[in-house]
Amino acid sequence: MKGAICGSAGFTSQYHLSRPVLKGEKIDFFMSHSWHDDWVEKFKKLELLAGAFHAKHGRYPTFWLDKACVDQDRISDCLKVLPINVMACNKVLVLVGDTYATRLWCVWELFILFAFARNNEALEKVVVVPLHGENQLEGLESFDVAGARCYDPNEEARLLHVIEVVGTDAFNSKIRSLATMVRGASVRPMISSQS
Repeated sequence: MKGAICGSAGFTSQYHLSRPVLKGEKIDFFMSHSWHDDWVEKFKKLELLAGAFHAKHGRYPTFWLDKACVDQDRISDCLKVLPINVMACNKVLVLVGDTYATRLWCVWELFILFAFARNNEALEKVVVVPLHGENQLEGLESFDVAGARCYDPNEEARLLHVIEVVGTDAFNSKIRSLATMVRGASVRPMISSQS
């Protein structure tokens, strides 16, 4: 298998694969995931989700995928509007694998969703798909920003600077409570995690 979804190795620009949103169109899913998680399992879950979506809507879903939607030559400029990209999508697809809670950008994307929407609205918008079983939310329920990293240390420093304004304890607490809310709300994935 080859393509943009196949991990972080060879992280080259896939921007040419994206297209502008058409007039009246909304992106179906903002994809929040870790490039370090099992790409084979991730691809299987995406195929199942796309099939279920197609069966329900008569078309395949559109996705906001960082590798394709962020111009890697202008990454800093593009990341400044990340909250707009997250909130402009109909749903936020959270593909939770073993490394999700250790990747600072992943956690930041989840934080954005709950920062810009009321909890009940955010819970309606989030679609959680565990890659290897339901217990993968535990990493978020015990989240500690000290154990989360970015691929680029400069991006990590910028994010940590913003988080420190809120306070790392407050940020940790917020992420843990979000994970507990998501689990407690019995967020219904579009596909079974056992598929």
